[in-house]
Amino acid sequence: MSTAVSTPQDLTALYTDAAYEPSLDEWNWLVHKAGAAYKSELSARTVFESELFGMNTYILMSMMEDYLRVPERLRTIRAHATPAELVRRALPIGNKRSFINLAAMPLHYLTGRELFVDLGENSLEQGLDDQLEVLRFWREATIAMRTDGVLFNMDAEPSNSSHVVGDWLMAEILDDLVPAEDETKTAIRKFGARLTAYAFLENCDARTAVCDTGPYELTDGTFLALRETCADGDGDFPWLDGIRETLPYQHFVIAHRLPAHVKMDNNVWGTAWFTPSDYQSDIISTRVFCTDGDVLRPLGLPEIDEATTAIRKAHRALYQRLAETDPEERNLYATQMYAWKTKAWARLAGCYDEIDWSVTPRIAESYEKFQDPNLALQLIGGVFVPQDRDGCFRPLGAQR
Repeated sequence: MSTAVSTPQDLTALYTDAAYEPSLDEWNWLVHKAGAAYKSELSARTVFESELFGMNTYILMSMMEDYLRVPERLRTIRAHATPAELVRRALPIGNKRSFINLAAMPLHYLTGRELFVDLGENSLEQGLDDQLEVLRFWREATIAMRTDGVLFNMDAEPSNSSHVVGDWLMAEILDDLVPAEDETKTAIRKFGARLTAYAFLENCDARTAVCDTGPYELTDGTFLALRETCADGDGDFPWLDGIRETLPYQHFVIAHRLPAHVKMDNNVWGTAWFTPSDYQSDIISTRVFCTDGDVLRPLGLPEIDEATTAIRKAHRALYQRLAETDPEERNLYATQMYAWKTKAWARLAGCYDEIDWSVTPRIAESYEKFQDPNLALQLIGGVFVPQDRDGCFRPLGAQR
């Protein structure tokens, strides 16, 4: 069964005017559009598998935790600065306020709403003020962050793309690219693979620290693809204590300039697929940038080699630590990881210490219940790939 939702008359205001307050019908149109894209991607491409983490369990726990905690955290952040002010304070790439985490903010929160309803603990009518608080923050920050005048990748031009880099930053990136000679491509490919694997492990086998934006089409017919990959340089994850300090750099952007015959598709939350999949052989020019200290700094091959070696050692140390950690504690790490997406925003707003970052006791204590694979799969399936509607989320407000 599909949900009939009328397209708003003024999409320009909805997509680009942060001062415009959408009606409930317009919010529900956005919710339906996001939920339909989310369901499509989860049905087609995502497989929840991990050697170390019970992913279905921590997804349930963390998204329910989001539903309980995120509205108040965002209210605290907004009391210090608007979303647009925060976006303007820092680079739009190479940090954990990345597009992937911003896009995940409403998706995970609304998933938590669905879970509480499906478990019979809430009704669909409850929590509208909190729900709109989250949606407003996401919408205002997205309007400030994006440079292409839309809220969703599927509506961008070209379709399935995201653009957050403005002209001056684009010029800086392009000026620092180097020809993709064999030695350079090999070093950057090895570095990128090591860094991506390590970032996934830091984030409990989730993709939240790896974000793609682009394609940024250039005047000569080529395009730029950017991959941001951020390690925990701020001390957010206690399971990295003593390991994060061994890395010479923490925040990175890898830039590739590619020819037009390569196709880049960027999904609703900011993960790209390329056709052909072995696009690395087509790279024209490239560069690794470090963004530590909110400054875009190009790295040379000796620095890339140093980082690759350090990341390999850190990966080995972290894997050993996690493998020796009790499964329930590992699951708590993963729940915290997903539920702490607003930490980077709070740090930038200067209110990090005003927020209680502990996991709600009832959520922390639900591990035993949700580690039941049958229950976990039933709940995950009911929300992510519901059979009775074409999107993940039911409308907000007084709906029965």
